[in-house]
Order: sequence, then C-alpha cells, then structure tokens
Amino acid sequence: MISFDEYRERVLALGSALSTEAVPLHAAQGMVTAEPVFARFAVPPFDNSAMDGFAVRSEDVADAPVTLRVAADIPAGRTDIPELEPGTAMRIMTGAPMPKGADAIVQVEKTANPGQNMLGEAPDEVTILEAVPTGRNLRLAGEDIAAGELAVEAGVRLGATQLSALASIGHGYVTVHRRPVIGVLSTGSELRKPGEDLLPGQIPDSNSTLVRLMVRDAGGRDILLSSSTDDVDRFGATIEEHGYLDALITTGGVSAGAFDVVKEYLTKQGVDFVAVAQQPGKPQGSGMITIGDRPIPVLCLPGNPVSVFVSMKVYGEGLIATLSGQSDTDIPWQFWKSGASWTTPAGRAQFMPVVADGDRVIPAAAGGSKSHLVYSLMKTRGLAYIPAEVESVDEGDDVRVWWL
Repeated sequence: MISFDEYRERVLALGSALSTEAVPLHAAQGMVTAEPVFARFAVPPFDNSAMDGFAVRSEDVADAPVTLRVAADIPAGRTDIPELEPGTAMRIMTGAPMPKGADAIVQVEKTANPGQNMLGEAPDEVTILEAVPTGRNLRLAGEDIAAGELAVEAGVRLGATQLSALASIGHGYVTVHRRPVIGVLSTGSELRKPGEDLLPGQIPDSNSTLVRLMVRDAGGRDILLSSSTDDVDRFGATIEEHGYLDALITTGGVSAGAFDVVKEYLTKQGVDFVAVAQQPGKPQGSGMITIGDRPIPVLCLPGNPVSVFVSMKVYGEGLIATLSGQSDTDIPWQFWKSGASWTTPAGRAQFMPVVADGDRVIPAAAGGSKSHLVYSLMKTRGLAYIPAEVESVDEGDDVRVWWL
C-alpha cells in the first residue's frame, strides 16, 4: 500500500492548467484567473460622502450652531459639481462626489429640522447644530484600492465577492483558464437510475449524482456518460465516444471482483491501480489515457458511496483545481478537539465524516467511516483525518479537520 499523501501527489501531477479565455464576469464564477488582474479604477473612484447631509468647510461650522446658505444640491451620480464657497453649504447624498472646497460632511441628523432638510427640494439655508472636524464622514478616493494596484493574483478561484470586486475596479471581463470538462461514469449492472423501481439485487445509482455535483462545486463542467454494465467492450466504447473530455472520473470496478471492468479495461490503457493506506477508499486507480488523439487524466474511484465522497474530496477536487489553474491545492486542515472516542483501522489513515458538537467534533453517523453509509453522508460537515500510525482516537484528542 502507498500513503494518502504520496497518492495525492501522484494524482495532482496528472493535471496541468487548461487553455485560457476571456469571459464576462457573470460567467466566471468558480473559474480561476489565468493572469494577475490590476485595478483600472480606484475604490472609491473619487472622494465622496459617507452620509446624507451637508458638505461644509469645517472652519465655517466651528462655532456651531450656525446657519449657512445652501448653494447647491448634490445627489449621487451628479457629475458637474460646483466649488463650495466659504460661508455656504451644499446638500449631499451618500456616495455623491465631494465638492471642491468642502472638507467635512454634517449628517442631516445634526441639523435643525432634519426631516424638512431631506424633502425633494433642498432648503435655502440650513442650521448646523454641531461642529465637525476636518475629514468627518468622508470616503477618500483609493482608500480601499488604488488605480493600478494588484487586485487578484493569477491562480485564484473566483467567487461572487471577487467578481463583484473586479466589477468595482473597472473590469467587465476576466481572463481565466477554461472550465474543465469532466466525464462521469458509474459502473455496475446492479445500478438503476434515481427514481426507478428496484428488483432484488439492484440499487439506485447515487454515485453519478454525487460525483457530478462535486465536479460542479469544484469548478468543472460535468458530462454524464451512460452508466455501463459490467461489460468490458461496452465500457471501452462508452469512453471512446467522448473525445472532448479533459478528464474522466469513474466509480466502481476497481477492486478484486470478478466483474471489475474498469480495472480490466483501463489497466491495458496504462492506468495504475493501487491500494492506498486509507479508510474508506483503499482501492484507487489513476493515470493517463488517450481518447482519439488527446491524452487526459483518469481517476478511478471505488464504488461504495462514502469512499466515493472521500476520494472526490481529497483527490478529485484537487485534480480539477489543477486543471483549472488553481495555485493553491493544499487541504485547509484545522485542529479541533475530539468530542468522542473511536477506533481506527490498523495501518491505514482514516477519514472520518464529522460534525461540530460545540467546540469539538464527533462522528457524523453511528456507523463511523463505513464506506456504504450513503444516507448518512448528508449529515457530514467535515472530514477528520487520523494518520495511519494512530491506533485510536480518545475524547479530547487533537484531530485534523477539513470543514466542507
């Protein structure tokens, strides 16, 4: 058997970043930047008001209360901003540009008759009730990011907040690595599509749903290949029909069973099948195959659903991240105290599905890490990793946890 760490390195080495394309921001969620992105605009792009109120010169209100003539009205979006003359004020709305000459904002609540001061028409004059220091209630240009500053490095997976930030600094498109197209193929003549009735000996194909959705969560585009029977020729033909794939993930057929078609077919194509010192997910397969004239990585997962889930998290998502051009593929482990005791498999690392119980973690299901407990997967909020040399976990022990 080989270790989890060694096998993960082997899997990640199969992938390399795909070609690049420029896409509109709304289409880039989950994709990875192919080059650094710099700010075209500062944020904020100009000095502006942080409050609804009145733009003033602070020296004019130092002896408040004081009444000033209202010289102009500045709503958000106004572009022709007059200069503020000494001894006057301008009504201003939140986000509106600061007039030249003003150095502070008096919020409307600090004026006499504040309700009257925010009617449709600006008042002719305003009484300021309190003095304000220079800089009060101002948002200064570039205080968040300056024009020309590095905003996002290459290799960063983009989410809603990053894409919103790119819009705010002047970008409508972003150059990213192409979204990987991942073929998903579950094997086994016992499988039936979700929702179909079952005969004795048949089970629903939950793995296809699980892997497809995990591919999407990882930033890939999933393509469901027709679920194969335990027929080697049909299995091979199904793969050859999809020459556009960037990677292939199979489930089932990787152990020592008499009808393990995945192993029988793909071994001849150069895929290496190994035993990994882990539970669940001991039998694994990986390598490169050629479909048409394109070499692509293939990842062969076990058939038991918990094994599939764990394998997709620790191997599949990392491979997709590599294909997507993501620079950081490390697992974000955190140390938590165990809130329960459990045994571990001798000589193998354990991935225990867990949930938080206060400030501790406990197994998510009574059955622990047994590989067939598919229903209990929905309770899982993290994976606790127990190294192979640890014989048991006792309540209060430190464990590494990957929150999902």
